[in-house]
Amino acid sequence: MRTLFRNAAFRRLFLGRLVTNAGDSLYYVAAMWLVYELTGSEFYTGVAGFLVMAPAALQFLFGPLVDRLPLRRVFVWTQLLQGALVLVVPVAAHFEALSVALLLTVMPLLSLLNQPVYPAQSAALPRIVDRDGLVAANSLFTFAYQGVDAAFNAVGGVLIAAVG
Repeated sequence: MRTLFRNAAFRRLFLGRLVTNAGDSLYYVAAMWLVYELTGSEFYTGVAGFLVMAPAALQFLFGPLVDRLPLRRVFVWTQLLQGALVLVVPVAAHFEALSVALLLTVMPLLSLLNQPVYPAQSAALPRIVDRDGLVAANSLFTFAYQGVDAAFNAVGGVLIAAVG
């Protein structure tokens, strides 16, 4: 696995995945908490959770699309668009226009924008890692997707509980 991290392209892709997971997790926990704070309703909080998870069911549609696009642009533009969309929430709060409807619109859009990243990363790995390192690279990305994501969700929960 050390040889993988000597590969600059792999290192950037992997670190990008970790940063994206951190941001996604912190946003997810904070947004769910915010929905509950705004409504006091478990129902709306559940709806928000569903709306965040539902776009993953459409991920299979993005594979053929990603195959036709330059991967670097997919990575950069999805993250830039997500960053801009996340900023809608604090801007709306600043102008006292924050509502549950706005959150329930932004949350699935953010999730939808994240869906092309996974097939793009799967397409990028064989291009930047030699065949012998592909199993280890896939294992590291699985760890980044699931294991690190769970850790960042826990950190997000602790931060939200501590900061409020």
